[in-house]
Amino acid sequence: MKYENRLPEEGINASEDNPLKEFAWLLVGSLAILVVSVVAVSYGAQWLAPRLPFKYEARLASGLDLVAPPKSEAARAAQGELQALADRLAARMHLPSGMQVRVGFRDEPVVNAFATLGGQTVFFRGLIEKLDSEDAVAMVMAHEIAHLKHRHPAAALGRGVAVGVLLSVVTAELGRSAAGGALNQAGVLTLLSFNRDQEREADDVALRVIAAEYGHLSGAVELFSAFNTLQAKMPAGMTQVEFLRTHPLTANRTATVSAWAQANGVAMTGLVRPLPPALAAIRDKAKRRG
Repeated sequence: MKYENRLPEEGINASEDNPLKEFAWLLVGSLAILVVSVVAVSYGAQWLAPRLPFKYEARLASGLDLVAPPKSEAARAAQGELQALADRLAARMHLPSGMQVRVGFRDEPVVNAFATLGGQTVFFRGLIEKLDSEDAVAMVMAHEIAHLKHRHPAAALGRGVAVGVLLSVVTAELGRSAAGGALNQAGVLTLLSFNRDQEREADDVALRVIAAEYGHLSGAVELFSAFNTLQAKMPAGMTQVEFLRTHPLTANRTATVSAWAQANGVAMTGLVRPLPPALAAIRDKAKRRG
């Protein structure tokens, strides 16, 4: 008996679908997935970026150096004293792994301090001129370090930086490229502000830290009183002090300190520590100017 293969049916390899049509659907579908992914990452980045390991934020901020030594010897001495205070307070704060607080000092009359990416914070001469004790400076310092601890700058600097932190997981260059626009605005980071929940969180941490360091909350009382006084002297509707713009300090905040002290069994007042020599010299010079 002889066997042989049957011939295939005609048109078996033919398709009624148009390959160009299939390609078009594939292309449209891929683009749609890409767009949805970008949108999802963009909106979710502000939540996710602060929750990534700090090393990726540090990698992104490696080219953002706001804490270079000042030019004058007096300013360098002030920066050194601020850094020593930051190191002492940070030791109480259980910072994220790898985070080292770096403090810069700007010899400018702006009444402000701010925290930014990469564990960096900056103090201005104008702020030091308004404070009379180490305790008050420590309240500001602890507040700014608390922002760093909870990674508030990574969330608050906008989607560009947040996406950049995410992409830094892949490469630092890719992250910096994505966040380039925001990082290029480093010169205006003094206007950085955080939402009310972030400010309350930073205040709570700062109060706990200065209570542990000094045994009372005189630093918070002095700080808030000083800025309430400054705010009262301003024309109605004007806020010329940068610190008051980025940290809305009011009489209500002093009341909050009182309530916190009562709830935690901490004294509102006590013996304050004097300013370190370089910071005291800045304050005294300002008072002589009147």
